[in-house]
Amino acid sequence: MTTATTEATMATLERELIDSVGAPHVEQLDDTSWRVTPGSAPEVAEVIRRARGHKAAVHPLGAGGRPTRVADDRPRIYLATRRLDQVLQLDEASLLVHAQAGLTGLDLERILGPRNLSIGDYPPVVLTSSLGGILAVRTPGKSSARHGFFEDAVVGLSAVLSDGKTIHTRVAPRRSTGPDLARALCGSEGTIGFITSAVLRIHVRPEARLVAAYTLPSIDAAIAAVHLALREEVAPSGLRIYDAAEAAQHFDGFTLPSGHALLCAGTAGPTDLAACDRDLITSAVLAEGGATTDQSLAELWWRRVHAGEPTPGPQPTLQVMATPSKLRPVYHAVTSHVAEVGGSARAHISRFDADGAVLFFTLTQGPPSSRSGPATPPSAASAIADDATVTSAEHAAEIAGGWLLGARAPALDRYLRALRDVLDPDRIMNPGTLA
Repeated sequence: MTTATTEATMATLERELIDSVGAPHVEQLDDTSWRVTPGSAPEVAEVIRRARGHKAAVHPLGAGGRPTRVADDRPRIYLATRRLDQVLQLDEASLLVHAQAGLTGLDLERILGPRNLSIGDYPPVVLTSSLGGILAVRTPGKSSARHGFFEDAVVGLSAVLSDGKTIHTRVAPRRSTGPDLARALCGSEGTIGFITSAVLRIHVRPEARLVAAYTLPSIDAAIAAVHLALREEVAPSGLRIYDAAEAAQHFDGFTLPSGHALLCAGTAGPTDLAACDRDLITSAVLAEGGATTDQSLAELWWRRVHAGEPTPGPQPTLQVMATPSKLRPVYHAVTSHVAEVGGSARAHISRFDADGAVLFFTLTQGPPSSRSGPATPPSAASAIADDATVTSAEHAAEIAGGWLLGARAPALDRYLRALRDVLDPDRIMNPGTLA
């Protein structure tokens, strides 16, 4: 194709995009790519239909709205959802909300709050993303011990396929729906369809929120206490375990003997139920040789997790998912390995659910700062571990049975690849994202 032909083709595509959504909502990024911001699901469908006619790639943009450059010369349309920001229906009797994909979780919470309703107990950092982004990208941070994974709240989805056709998964009792295409769309990174709206199950805001803090004689005892409580069907709104070094870093002036652990827990719901869940956690802690401690530690933890209060120290170096039986082996494998190579590791464990939990390690060079004294000031903290130490720690975690966490899954399952082959034979929907 000659340069003149290419320019003419790109000019034609740009005119078609403007016809679809209006000139104010089409921004040319370079000679072969545009940011397009549709204001309705029909406009999304029209843009995708036009894109397919030119075999242009379509990449979704959520609340962040930052296009990712891709190293090939095909035309690209970055389809932003920020104008798809409306609640379409709120059914307070059925506790269902139908919201467009560009609305962020926090915005939806602000709409639901005055009605004494809520999406659920999810970390605010997750809810800063658009609903479409939260659902399309399967990440470990979207889980809640009380309410499950965010996609578990999905009752129905609307999405546009690569040919511009719109699908609506049926909103009905699950025993009446048959196979659920919504589950395939969740976590598919926009490769199967572009999500335009979702019907979500919501919750009445809890009457009471209770927090508590406990000390335990070891990380092993703390993990055992958590799983004992969960086996009793406790539904906490949050749980986090800190080893001694991590507790010293996060709670200035709080000291634990070497090897001990701190457990912070939150419960919510009707007052009697929240108190019952807290008491069951307390019983599990006592059974593992632990004891209650200063509740202000748990209050500070909750403010940091759910109210945006800053958390001291650098971001964790290494994040590892492990099933319940592998949490302890992974923790000990990483901390022991890093010590053997002359570094130190401290950790906290959170995001507990039926699948396990996530271990967050901070790896540093040199011996650990005092595990039983006050937190080391940031200016005096050890240097972050080098790449070789991090890589070897990752290997130790995998050998012990853990899974390294990335922001996104690397590939589609085989059956989803087959589904995509049928739905998107030209590979225009977010190509290059999932293999």
